[in-house]
Amino acid sequence: MKYLIVGYGSLISHNSLKETLRDKRFKLVIVKGFKRVFNLLINNGKDVLNLVKDSGSKFNGVLFEVDEDELKKLKKREEEYNLEEVNVYDFESKKTIGRALICVDYFIDVDKKNGLPDKRYFILCREAAYHISKKFGVFWDKSTYTSGNEQIFNWIKKHKEYDTI
Repeated sequence: MKYLIVGYGSLISHNSLKETLRDKRFKLVIVKGFKRVFNLLINNGKDVLNLVKDSGSKFNGVLFEVDEDELKKLKKREEEYNLEEVNVYDFESKKTIGRALICVDYFIDVDKKNGLPDKRYFILCREAAYHISKKFGVFWDKSTYTSGNEQIFNWIKKHKEYDTI
């Protein structure tokens, strides 16, 4: 059986994805009804990406296909997350493509102190988005938020040490 997966953080990066799965062909997509937020705390106390349900929001990502064995590997890699099925839309045309799985953690340990995103992870994700295209990268900046609900597009201007673009 085959499954469609939407990557929206480190899974946008072919190099990061290859740590778990063989190289995949990506289709650029949009998912509606969720906000991409750096609100999942990891061991070093820094935030990584997660999704929060928000009817007025949308984010961009990459769609790729996996088989049963690859899905098991992906679940192990993304063990903090649950899989949820959503509608996906073509990034350019905005037309419906169909249904795919996203990784969401509803049992997050939200950082109430508005901490910083994990720098290495942030740079990996953002550089991968801009590597796809400038348009895709700008959309990533505008559809991604800190745990304090600040849009990355604005936040990055005050945190130049995170801006490698």
